[in-house]
Amino acid sequence: MSNNSRSHLDDEVLARWQWFYRKGQIGRRDMLRALAVAGGGAALAACAPTAPAPAPAKDGAPAKPAEAAKPAAPAAADPYGKPAAPAPAAKSGAKDIINVGFTADLRTLDPHMHNDRFGIIWHYHVNDNLGVRDPNTNRIVPHLATSWKPVDPTVWELELRKDVKFHNGDPFDAEVVKWNWERVINPDQKSQQKGNHEAIKGVEVVDSHKVRVHTTSPYPVFVERLQNFQFISPKVAKEKGDDWLAENLIGTGPYKFVEWKRDQYILTERNDEYWGPKPAFRQFKYVAIPELTTQIAELLNGNLDVMRAIPTDQVNAINNSGRAKVTSKPILRVFFVRMDAKGRTAPNPFQDVRVRHAANHAVDIDGLIKSLQPGGDRAPAMVNPLHFGHNAAIKPHQYDPELAKKLMAEAGHANGFDATWNSSTSQIMPNAKAVYEAMQQQLARVGIRVKFQIHEARAQDERNRAGQGGPIHDGTWGSYSVFDADGILWDMLHSSSPFSYYENKELDQLLLDARSILDDDRRKEIYAKAQQVIRDDAPMIFGWGLHQLWGVNNAVNWSPDADEIDKLYTAKPA
Repeated sequence: MSNNSRSHLDDEVLARWQWFYRKGQIGRRDMLRALAVAGGGAALAACAPTAPAPAPAKDGAPAKPAEAAKPAAPAAADPYGKPAAPAPAAKSGAKDIINVGFTADLRTLDPHMHNDRFGIIWHYHVNDNLGVRDPNTNRIVPHLATSWKPVDPTVWELELRKDVKFHNGDPFDAEVVKWNWERVINPDQKSQQKGNHEAIKGVEVVDSHKVRVHTTSPYPVFVERLQNFQFISPKVAKEKGDDWLAENLIGTGPYKFVEWKRDQYILTERNDEYWGPKPAFRQFKYVAIPELTTQIAELLNGNLDVMRAIPTDQVNAINNSGRAKVTSKPILRVFFVRMDAKGRTAPNPFQDVRVRHAANHAVDIDGLIKSLQPGGDRAPAMVNPLHFGHNAAIKPHQYDPELAKKLMAEAGHANGFDATWNSSTSQIMPNAKAVYEAMQQQLARVGIRVKFQIHEARAQDERNRAGQGGPIHDGTWGSYSVFDADGILWDMLHSSSPFSYYENKELDQLLLDARSILDDDRRKEIYAKAQQVIRDDAPMIFGWGLHQLWGVNNAVNWSPDADEIDKLYTAKPA
């Protein structure tokens, strides 16, 4: 979609909010701030240092008013304004497959029944989303939806592309969108993504390619959520059932599912009938290799083209190999260690806030970032500086083992205690194992003696969601690539979330309030208060926003984005 077309879409959205204001349906502050939220996140882009964006209005000044509303132009075939084109003709003997290494296999191919980062990445290749993030502006732009606008403070209208089909020929239309949304929010489905869409009350089909989405209240992150919501054919789902969907995928994306060899690879092939630009590589192969050392060997041998979470001590060797290079980027993902503050698994010492503060003071976070990470941005209340709503005034816990020992004694644990730290084989963070072992040693010095229990990645995820994560376990969260504090705080800390081991009624209400109003300034105030509550109650050992390291074969031209969705369909032979 061209910059001019995106501007027209933003103008129409702003004009709608002005109309709501004149009708008395929203207040003046809501109207002044609505464009940043409803237009796809100008404010979000402004807070992301890796993606330049227009500066937001200062000191509460109103945004520049739009001229007369203009209809949104149809989306170009490519979300970033490039026309659809046939797949590039392969040169004789040219590389025709891109092999990408991951430390864990997927646990399902059903796009609605997982919360895995690797699953999100894979599904971006075989499925499409209503919107996608433009990496140049960090804003959400049309994709399967050609436009969106609020027709009421709690109703969004979306126009859909008319030239999209599933890989088996089934049409993509308004009924598909309605069925998929209703599937995810249905409590009986038990989708791990239900929390992403809990504000959705229902979907109304207006015509064959237009829907209206009704929300329970004004929903400021609605457009952000459009970039990570994929579709399956209702006809296939009804004929085949959920068990079949877990092992097979018929999507609408640039690649088609071919074969899944459990714990080995998932093979996909270019969709030559795709409505948008065709990938340069005929095949994309997801390769499951648990050990990073093995992945590095395969990268240097030319058997892998891309891998992630490169250990920092291997960067020079890879860069000097002449066969691959390492690239780094700050990403939205946050690392933390979760303590069972409400005794969800079983009664444990971490239910005492003094013990939780002791654990935070026992760990030298700055030292870990400096010695074991390629960089990192402290997140002293879980929120990454890249998130909208991040409060830079929150003071992180200082490394103070003596204070930690004092707090332990006050809590009745002068002699310390033993605990099981549950972890997994998946390695999303560079040097993850070394980080955990360093933290283990530092915790032991103040009396928190932890022993690791390692689980297969899929099993650990199931345990965590089922409330069996134990007294302490490590985690990272990529916010479903939503650049808003809601993307991490609701899922990780709201008491209704299956991922939460914490309950605080004050925080629950703050998080609900923040996702139910449109005023950016007010939302920032609420998130500032929420982060102070989180910091003071310390349900986690607070870590940092990651700087990720990718290894890329010199035969491939590709670079990552801050949203941590590795879009290999944009890769080209070097």
